[in-house]
Amino acid sequence: SVGLGTQLELLAITKALGGLEHLPGDCYLTINCSPRTAASPDLQATLNNYPLHRLVVELTEHEQAEDTALLASSLDLLRSAGIRIAIDDAGSGYSGLQRILELRPDIIKLDRFFVHSIEKDPGKQAMAVALASFSRSVRCSIIAEGVETYEELAALEELGFYHLQGYLLGRPSSIQELYLTACTPTC
Repeated sequence: SVGLGTQLELLAITKALGGLEHLPGDCYLTINCSPRTAASPDLQATLNNYPLHRLVVELTEHEQAEDTALLASSLDLLRSAGIRIAIDDAGSGYSGLQRILELRPDIIKLDRFFVHSIEKDPGKQAMAVALASFSRSVRCSIIAEGVETYEELAALEELGFYHLQGYLLGRPSSIQELYLTACTPTC
């Protein structure tokens, strides 16, 4: 409300980047940011000292891009540096099909609205299949968000989803908890 949104987002991103060194080398870090922050030259400067191939910039759906051409150009610069681009909550808010076509993300995250009770809703199933088919056609990954039940998991797997996210699969945790989990030998 006081015009410091980009600065606050960059501070949060900087704090998140501090945890990257604690993740196994084959893991990547996803950084959520608004279109305004993604279009800011300050984002590129903030990310430059990190292994860019291990970063994903995930655009949130809460705000419309003021200048789509500037945003697309900024994302192209990030992508050419090795960063992958994701569209969060595809199908909701400002993350509609038009934004996907304009920005050509590397990863599309299907909004949990389409995942909730998908096993009972042929319309949601058809939408998920269509978006998955589109993502394969343009060679990007698709992730179903908000998987909370075994029934949703089974339905998504049957529909051909291989990348899933949700409380059923893992709860949010600290970097330290993730590191301990990833580095603990199994019996």
